[in-house]
Amino acid sequence: MHILVLATEYPPHAAGIGNVACSVVQQLERVGHRCTVCSPSGRDIRLGSHDLIKRTGILGMLHFWLQVSRHLNGDGYDAVWIHHPLFLGKMLFWNAVFTTHTTYHGDYANRVGSPILRLYKKLSSIIERICLRKLKAPFTVVDPSIYHELGGVGIQRDLIRCIPNGVDCEIYKPDSKRAEIRARFGLPGEDKIILSLERLTSQKRPELLIDLYSHIEKRSGNVTLAVAGTGELLESVKGRARSRGLERVFFLGYIPEADKPDLYASADYYIMTSQYEGHPLSLLEAMASGLPCIVSDIPNLRMVCDASCGITISLEDLNRDSEAIISYLRGDTSPDSVRAREYVLQHCDWRLMAERYLKMFEQTAHGRSS
Repeated sequence: MHILVLATEYPPHAAGIGNVACSVVQQLERVGHRCTVCSPSGRDIRLGSHDLIKRTGILGMLHFWLQVSRHLNGDGYDAVWIHHPLFLGKMLFWNAVFTTHTTYHGDYANRVGSPILRLYKKLSSIIERICLRKLKAPFTVVDPSIYHELGGVGIQRDLIRCIPNGVDCEIYKPDSKRAEIRARFGLPGEDKIILSLERLTSQKRPELLIDLYSHIEKRSGNVTLAVAGTGELLESVKGRARSRGLERVFFLGYIPEADKPDLYASADYYIMTSQYEGHPLSLLEAMASGLPCIVSDIPNLRMVCDASCGITISLEDLNRDSEAIISYLRGDTSPDSVRAREYVLQHCDWRLMAERYLKMFEQTAHGRSS
């Protein structure tokens, strides 16, 4: 098959959307299918502006999709895979499969961010609804909660299928050379290291993570928090750590994709304090790396409970939550490490996910030819 892939981000400038697109493309090309990728950063066709999307959010994305509608159509491709579509005008791809990772509707409904940010999310959700309700092709979502969000936007539920995010278990795996890896990242060799690796944005609540860790550091002297990633809250989070007088918080900044497997392998635990999530790739990568997980008690992180590989915390009482974490760290979590990796091997390997996407592409191509 020849598949056109349209995404608002793609490596080297990629987070969740781009990494999903790239991972599936790699799997499909390994078994002989041809993929042409169009995004603001390439791979094959470059349209729109990564910097404009970064600065203006939905306005930059609307600009990208306007450029796509002006310069491309589905001719010459068996199927077109479209990530997070926002077509204000006529949609020209009749052999399309749409994939939605999160929605502005979900962001707004979950009251993510400051009042000004929530106003932005509300306005964006209105634009999103206008764009999405025009689309009649099949949708995939990465989590059942997004299925319900799309239904709330007005998408026919019989058009929606759930294909979770995946992970390459050959790349993300435990590594016995932990001390050597830690030295490369400047992390202490003997401490228990809790890792956070994600964008520092309001929905991730990184400032709350610092507050939570401040309780842990006071009561446990051998626990280090490693915070990796960038985002609009980075300087604010650094300032919060300084104001709390925290001595065992390491800010690692941007981590290239090639270095992420080693960073996971250097840690003992993974933590997420998100208020709202789709189906986070970073959590799957951490689990594939054999990390027991500490996550906020929200629906899309409860795979940790399904896998029996960690604990959930409410983040309503930081004293109580920190005590629960310290108690967990003091116990034997090696069985959780094994179960974390077994879960993703059985349920979330990218090879399995790519097969499910390919089946949808083949059905779309067959329907078009018929």
